[in-house]
Amino acid sequence: MKTNEYFLNFIIIFTFLSGFVKAEINFNINGYLYNMSIYQKLNQSYKELEIDAHDKNVFLNLTRLRIRPVLNLWDGARLEMHHESNLLFSDFSSPLLVNPEKTNRQAIKLNWKLMSNNSIILTHFIDRLYFKQSFENASLVIGRQNISWGSGRIWQPTDLFNPINPANFSKFEKDGADAVSFKYSFGPFTDLEVVCNFREVLADINFAGRLRTNFSEYDFSVMSGRFDKRIVIGGDFAGNFFGAGIRGEALFSAEENNLKSSYIRLIFGLDYQFTSKLYCLIEYQFNGYGTNDLEKYDFERMIKGEIQNLNRNYLMTAANYVIHPLISLNLSLLSNLNDKSGYVSFASAYSLSDNINLRLGGVYFYGAYKTEYWYFSPSAYFLFEFYI
Repeated sequence: MKTNEYFLNFIIIFTFLSGFVKAEINFNINGYLYNMSIYQKLNQSYKELEIDAHDKNVFLNLTRLRIRPVLNLWDGARLEMHHESNLLFSDFSSPLLVNPEKTNRQAIKLNWKLMSNNSIILTHFIDRLYFKQSFENASLVIGRQNISWGSGRIWQPTDLFNPINPANFSKFEKDGADAVSFKYSFGPFTDLEVVCNFREVLADINFAGRLRTNFSEYDFSVMSGRFDKRIVIGGDFAGNFFGAGIRGEALFSAEENNLKSSYIRLIFGLDYQFTSKLYCLIEYQFNGYGTNDLEKYDFERMIKGEIQNLNRNYLMTAANYVIHPLISLNLSLLSNLNDKSGYVSFASAYSLSDNINLRLGGVYFYGAYKTEYWYFSPSAYFLFEFYI
């Protein structure tokens, strides 16, 4: 029996048995409707990637409906699901808007395509489906869940459960990972979390542990485990430095029984609230897994979300300015320091009401031929968000 069969059978059996528990069951539901209209200026890069594209600029419209029902079963126990439906209208699909049917941190395929023709793609999927039992000093989570480690604002080297590509402006949730996680709190600022991440084949299971604590004004954590048949060791910290936020994170990764295959990823960042209106951050990443050889760039893995970047050294700077309590501006610049490509992102956000947000923005990608960000199209977008 494959991992996905074990995993799915557990969810079915648990859901069935929960109906026999004599307890006051409480049900609630929330979610959001997200509509993004995107205008893209296509370039020669898509022919290089052998993507079927028209020799013209394109308009896309992406609608996402995410529903999050929660079933509170008994004291400290709940069953939660995040279900999403996506409708993409376009005669051309941007790589950053195409999601893989299953990530490499998922054991079960819970993605379905309902319609696909020349201009419309309609899909739906389950991104979270888990049972959580909270105890006095601990918690147990079983199922497709969000596991977020690390202290970085842009990159999190120690977060190996599908971090988001910073260039993907259409997505802000991390993909769910099929796992069992257990967290025990030793006190208000110290806890130990152990995670077993299931994949389609039992032999490919990932597992790791993370110990987090606090000393003075700093939070520290160390982690270690096995991911993708590689041994990993890492840690992170975050705290205050003369009024600024300071954080760092590092990961060592090597194939089992082959230290020559090792690499290091690390980040270091600062952020500061200059005034009540102006916030800025800067973050550097060294990506030891990357390569300086442009011919060896693995775009397929990056588009699938398996890796975030292709080269070695990166720098992100960003600023957010509040014009009015309801209006804010955001400007960010990400640079590949090796091949000199990158992107500039600008957005203006307006809070129309407590549950309606509007955003107008654009992303300009730049770089020489075959550099990392040369392949992506400059885009302008308008975003509408309605929260239930």
